[in-house]
Amino acid sequence: MQNEPQPNDRFLRIDEVVHLTGLSRSTIYEYARLKRFPEAVNLGSNKRAWIESEVRQWMNERINQRNDKRKQEDYQ
Repeated sequence: MQNEPQPNDRFLRIDEVVHLTGLSRSTIYEYARLKRFPEAVNLGSNKRAWIESEVRQWMNERINQRNDKRKQEDYQ
C-alpha cells in the first residue's frame, strides 16, 4: 500500500469503508489482520479510520487483477 498522503485525502470510518468497498465490517477487519487490506490509522480514544487513497488503491488493485486474469484467459 502507498505511504504518502494524496492531495485532498481524508479519513474514512468503518461505515464509509463498508459502503465504498461493499465488504462487511468483519471481512474488512479480517483482511486487514491478514495484511490483505490497508491498515487503519489510530485516531485515539478507540477510534480508527482508513486513508481514502489507500482504500481506493486497494480497490484498483483488485480490478487490475481481474482484468489481468481476463487477458490471460483470452490468450489461452
